[in-house]
Amino acid sequence: MEKSLSTPMGISHGWIAALPFIPKVLVFGLIVGVASKNADWSLGELVFAALSINAATAQLAALEFNNSAHIGALIALTIGLNAKHLIFTASLWPYLKNSSKWRVWLAAAMVTDSSWTACHIAAQRGPINANFVLGNSSALTLAWTAGCIAGFQFGAIFTQQMLYRFGMDALVPLSMALLLPIGLRKSPHRLAPVGIGAVVGLICWWRTDQQAAAVLVAGLAGMASTLWINRRRRT
Repeated sequence: MEKSLSTPMGISHGWIAALPFIPKVLVFGLIVGVASKNADWSLGELVFAALSINAATAQLAALEFNNSAHIGALIALTIGLNAKHLIFTASLWPYLKNSSKWRVWLAAAMVTDSSWTACHIAAQRGPINANFVLGNSSALTLAWTAGCIAGFQFGAIFTQQMLYRFGMDALVPLSMALLLPIGLRKSPHRLAPVGIGAVVGLICWWRTDQQAAAVLVAGLAGMASTLWINRRRRT
């Protein structure tokens, strides 16, 4: 029994851990697929973007400025919006560092909000490794691409407004919130950065009415307060 508990979870466990997040990923894929169809993208362009960008926010932003921005500006915008994935991947480094380079690079390239959340939840139950991250991320990437293709093919039936009407835009923060009960149970002091980030984000949203800016500012406030609190705890 002890041996099974010490054995890292692998690819198949990563697939299973991805299942609760697949409905959310499919819905956002539908939204991006519909938007791509309305923007006159080809199916090939959509699939390339789904696999290379692999993020709803960045793809929707690229679609929004597709005809009015220079290609360099679009690349800079995409990199800026996806910069958070560097932080996500860095936090998974303890589970990746002992694996071969190609596994590490491939797993890191596919890490998203959902896969990062799923990996950290699984890590609370037992050890995980690069195979787990790779399996989890690949399952969610396939679901994401399938959702994009479905939205593109059935764009005449679905509309973005129809999908948003059911509160699908709240699925990302709700999925991230799954980490809170686990993390706060073991480290209650983390409640302070979460609360600070939430308050700052709500104030920003109230004053600017910009959801994306509010989420970004909330994240920065939470990270800054975490660094400050950890420094105070060491001293």
